Amino acid sequence: MMNRGMEQIHGFLAARNMDISCLGQYVEMNGCRQYHNLLCKFPGDQVLLEEEGQVSFLDGYVHNKKEMITQIGGKDWMHAFADAMRRDPEQCLQKLRGGFCGYVYHDNESRLLAYTDQTSVKALYYYVEGERWMVSDCLAYMTEVLRENAVKYDLNDTAVKYMMTYGYMLDGSTFVRQIRRLLPGQIVSIAGGTADVRRYYTICDQEVKMSEKEAVEKVDAAFREAVRREFEKDREYGYRHLVDLSGGLDSRMVCWVAHDLGYTDQLNVAYSKSGYLDDKISRRIAGDLKHEYLFKPLDDLKWMYDLEQIIKKNNGAALYSGITGGARLLGMLNMEQFGIEHTGMIGDAVLSTFYHDKNFNYGKPRLGLHRYSERLAYEFEDTVMEGYSCQEMFAIYTRGILGAQSSYRIRQHYVETASPFMDVDFLDTVFSIPFDYRNGHHLYLMWIKEKYPGAARYGWEKWGGVKPMESHIFLRKMKTTQRLLWQMVCNVMKIKNRDSMNPLDAWYLEDKEVQKFCESYYAEHIGQAVLSESIRKDIAVMFQQGNAAEKSMALTVLAAAELYFEQK
Repeated sequence: MMNRGMEQIHGFLAARNMDISCLGQYVEMNGCRQYHNLLCKFPGDQVLLEEEGQVSFLDGYVHNKKEMITQIGGKDWMHAFADAMRRDPEQCLQKLRGGFCGYVYHDNESRLLAYTDQTSVKALYYYVEGERWMVSDCLAYMTEVLRENAVKYDLNDTAVKYMMTYGYMLDGSTFVRQIRRLLPGQIVSIAGGTADVRRYYTICDQEVKMSEKEAVEKVDAAFREAVRREFEKDREYGYRHLVDLSGGLDSRMVCWVAHDLGYTDQLNVAYSKSGYLDDKISRRIAGDLKHEYLFKPLDDLKWMYDLEQIIKKNNGAALYSGITGGARLLGMLNMEQFGIEHTGMIGDAVLSTFYHDKNFNYGKPRLGLHRYSERLAYEFEDTVMEGYSCQEMFAIYTRGILGAQSSYRIRQHYVETASPFMDVDFLDTVFSIPFDYRNGHHLYLMWIKEKYPGAARYGWEKWGGVKPMESHIFLRKMKTTQRLLWQMVCNVMKIKNRDSMNPLDAWYLEDKEVQKFCESYYAEHIGQAVLSESIRKDIAVMFQQGNAAEKSMALTVLAAAELYFEQK
């Protein structure tokens, strides 16, 4: 039976010509084996069907099941999906809306098709060697099976370097060189020992001529439909609505628009430093809307002890400190009453722009931006940028989806996840809007002013508590200047700056027990045999010379090496 706490991890693994009994009881279907310990929030959306030499599997949720059944003419959702994937898998996946991943195996052709959704709400990983293959949403499952089958595998130094610069992966790399992740909107065909990866969906970034008024109307219609899809999925299964809320605009607009559409049975959850703007603003919004509200202060730093647990749950896709107290908050709740955690994931980057210069935004992608750390002078191959039409799309896919959205995999051990800003049709709408409208939050603020003026009554954390109105931009600039000057004073006077949702450095310096834990973990694991001497030296530099975030990057690498390579 599997060890090292794997029973706590939700997920699935399918394999051919490999012994997977180490994971637990499994099913055998048409030449492939599957183990699953699924979250099962939406069982009527899931697919596990064996017929006509084909095994069809889908995990997650699908918003447009009824439309797909009608279009295909199937007798039910499972058969309709299986038929659609048999006829034209890429066309089928293009039409699906939701968060999902899975595979289709054709026994008579010994061919596997594995897929993730358009924006990788559900992550998927694959391994292939000769006539053996595996697909899974859990890297820990996969390394357990490799060990059980006495298959040698190696630490991926490129993944280590990604982690110690960007804090997330820039491509399909994982800490295990032989295991790859499918990127958003990709499908992989595995047959005869080879893996052919292709993209069935790409976010379109072609501007369409329109007026500001038309842009506001398009954004509002698309956003309301995206919110409706998400919250109707909760209603379909009788769940309440679990909605993130902070002092920012993104989660605020999800909460506000959902309320406007009649989805008022919300539990709004927030976490930050006690007394910070995220705490004050979210509390006021939830109170005025008469929603239930739960706030978890991060002041105790206990979440920093969850190092290996977080790496198990997020597959080592991003630095472990990124989710801060989110996982502990979810672990405190009775999750049986919720279906989806509704987030505002990367809304600001989508509805606004990553960059203020249009030529740079739409120019050829370049590396070196959005790093968590500049301490190590690593350089990466330009091939990382292949397939991206411009710098903005490169940033959306890497910093946005592979970076920020990596927390979804952690959350999915408790609840399914979604963001209306990442809805496929909303994305296609927003990126058709002229750059000049989106730039500088102009369209975002115009949309709120024209459609939801009440949401602008509350301060914006990003603007230091100034209300999100273009008429208040001068006040925002004054506030920003004050915050920058205060930061300079803190640096000169060596004062701890607490003007942050998550003042990690200040907390770390104050908490001797957390320091002791981090230093002990580092000392106990820096000598792992799987680490090359050059990588070991770089980890030492990051931990011994780095700030708290850089220390967490170093510890993330050490924990991944421990979990995926050390024999127990």
